[in-house]
This record gives sequence, structure tokens and C-alpha cells, in this order.
Amino acid sequence: ILTLWATVSIGRRLWTERVGRTAGWILLTTYGFLFWSRTATADIENMAAITLAVSWYWSMRERPGLWAYLGFYLICLIGSEFKGLSALAVPILVIFPDLIRERRWSKYLTISHLMALAIALAVYLIPFIIATKTASGYQENGLAMVFQENIRRYFMAFDHKEPFYVYFRYLPLLSLPWTPLMLMASVYMLRSYKRLDARARWAIEAVVLIFLFYTLSGSRRSYYILPVLPFCAILTSLFLCVSKGIWRRMGLSLQGTLVLLLAIVELWSPAIWSVIKGKMGFVPPGLKIATSVAGILGLVPWVARHFLPDSLEKITGTGIKAAPVIAATAVLIGIFFCWQLNDLEAYRTKKPFLMELKARLDKIPSISIATYRKNMADVAFYLDPPGTLKILKDNDAVVNFFARDRETKVLIARRKDLDSLLPALPRDLRTHPILSSRVLPETSTQLLAWESRKL
Repeated sequence: ILTLWATVSIGRRLWTERVGRTAGWILLTTYGFLFWSRTATADIENMAAITLAVSWYWSMRERPGLWAYLGFYLICLIGSEFKGLSALAVPILVIFPDLIRERRWSKYLTISHLMALAIALAVYLIPFIIATKTASGYQENGLAMVFQENIRRYFMAFDHKEPFYVYFRYLPLLSLPWTPLMLMASVYMLRSYKRLDARARWAIEAVVLIFLFYTLSGSRRSYYILPVLPFCAILTSLFLCVSKGIWRRMGLSLQGTLVLLLAIVELWSPAIWSVIKGKMGFVPPGLKIATSVAGILGLVPWVARHFLPDSLEKITGTGIKAAPVIAATAVLIGIFFCWQLNDLEAYRTKKPFLMELKARLDKIPSISIATYRKNMADVAFYLDPPGTLKILKDNDAVVNFFARDRETKVLIARRKDLDSLLPALPRDLRTHPILSSRVLPETSTQLLAWESRKL
């Protein structure tokens, strides 16, 4: 919600109310934004802090002073507590082009600026100081981890090493279903860069700089690039609301055709259920209804476009030509995340498997529960043991785990590791896991658990 508010605020403040609202609708109906918001990942808080800090800069740009500086740095550094120092680095990088235009940075070389930075740094350090003072048997240094997970990971990545070009693949996926229009907007705005005013140039520079910042990092994952989405939405909104001519018409036509086709495919999906059932072995009953409803409702904005064109513009607060595309996208994306995806997730049974396992493990100490080869964060989350689960890196560790004493032992492993694990298990356990999970009907087991009872 903060990210949406900040995105709309930037568009409204720098251009018009329509630019802000259109940017908000585009972001709200973007797959990557909604998908990762649903997982409550820390990268969403990171994105919120970055967008909010940039919005704060533009709101206080002409009123520099202690409170203006302090607000900016508090947003950045409190945001850094959620995910990392990118919440500080990215906003500074994004506003940098505006700072160097007309030597604007010289206005901010003041004592009050340094005071605000010092206060914000003190606030940032408070949790680390408290953690140090209250640590009981925990040896990790918080600031050392900040250095390792931010500075070292950026310049000398020790994991998540994907190719440098990976965001050229991830960003179009995260931007769905707006990818065609965003690509059209990017090409047009870059071609028109020299003719644009300073604020429109800044919108382009913000997207390019964020993309480069994460691309130049040695550590790359799909969701790291999420902070660029609000600025892509702003750039696309600017293209829709400000540009004229064939580029805009082509972009809207392409995007509109895509959304219309999606609605038609949803409407006619019952015709292909037999094919899907033949491939998957099942079709969720609720999904049949959901797709038909999505198809019908997805076509409503196109009908309203002809009979009630002004109503869509008033409802969305956007331009009359973009309104049906935005409304239809909102319907299709809304039904997907609120209905269709939930029908599919009912068949993801890892959580029920782990909750059932947790009930069985009620009185077993953490030291007697282990995972094989991998630290499974979701397993630890749902089991919620009082201590740390053991990780058995190899088969020798498995043999020692079961042979060490006569206490009840539980081992959790992935199906794909079963062939290498079986020789290390006690003979009487090899064919009798106490529990197994399934992802979908008719599919292979994903997680298994074995229990060696106390003698």
C-alpha cells in the first residue's frame, strides 16, 4: 500500500493526477508486484522504502532543511533494517541525476544535512546495539552480517550467481501482463530522450540506473529487481498520458489486443479442459467456474467502452482510451490472484504435511530432528522447533545421527535425494516413511519423513 501510494504521489507531483493514477493501476495489476506481496517477502518492504524515499525527496525538494533530510534518511535506513543497504543506495542513486542538474546538490551541503544523517544512522544502529547487549549464546555480529550480505555479496558474490543478463529475462516476466506496453514505452521514451523535459528524462534515468545497479551486482535473483517496477509503471503511465501519435496508438492496440485475447481464452477454456485433464490427470473443480467467470467479466470493459465510455474513465481516473485496457486487466489479474490461484494452491500440500508432522513431533527435542543435505527454511518455519534443526550434509552424518543414542529420531528429506539417502538409513526404516507429502494428485512425493522410535 505504501509503494502504491508513493508511486501515485510521484506521478501526481511531477506531472498530473492522471499520470499518478495510471501508474498506480499499472503497478497494482503487475504480476511481480502482486505475487511477491502475497509471499510477504522482505523485498516488498525494500521496494516500499525505496519508492517512499524517492517520493519524499520530490515532495521536499524545494524545502530543504533538517526535517526534510531527516525524513529521507530515516525512510532509507529504517528500510535497510528490513532487507539491506539497497534501501539507502538505490534512492540516492535514483535522485542523483536530478541532484547534478544545475548543480542542485550544492544547496544541500549544510550542517543540518549532516545532523540529519547522524541522527538517522543512530536510529539504524539501535537494533544492533540492543541485539549485542541481549545476545545469549548467539555469536554472529549484526553489522558484520550487514557487510557480508550487502557489500561483500554485491562485489564478491558467494551465492545466487546468475548470468549478468538475467534481468533481461526476469523483468519482462515480473512486468506481466504489461510487458508489451512497457517495452513500447521504453523504446519510445529512449528515442525521444533529447526532446523530453528534465522530469521525463529523470523517469528514464531512474529505470536505467536501478536496472544497472542490480545487474552490476555479483549476486542476482529474480525478486532483487522488484524496486524497478514502480518506476517502470511511472514511465509507462507517462507514455500513455503525455505522448501522442502512432507509438501510443500502437502500444495501446498491442496491449488491448493481448488483454482481450486473454479474456477470450478464459471464456473458451471449458473447451480444453479435457486436454488439460489428460495431461495433468485432474482439473480443480473451482478453476472451471473461475476461468469462465474471468472470461465474461474480462469482456465487460470492452462492451462498456462502446456503450458507457465515460464511466470507465471516471472509475479508473485514467484516459478514456486506456481505461478499458486497465479495467479489463484489473478484472483478470484480480480473479487470478483472488480465486484461480487459490484453487490451485489447495493442491500444494507441503504445509499440511508439515503441520501433521509437527503434531507428531510435539515432545521430541530439536536436537533429535534433522533435514538431509539442505537447510529447509519452510520446514523449520512450520515445525517451529524451540531450537535449531540439525542438517545432515552426507550419509556418514545420517548413520551417526541414528546410531548416536537411543532417543527417538526424525529425519526429513526431499524425494529427489531418496536414492542417495536410502543406503544410509537403518534397514527397517528404508521402506516405511512415517509421512509423505504430495504437491498435486497423481504426482510424485516431494517430502518424506522417517522416525526411529525410542527403545
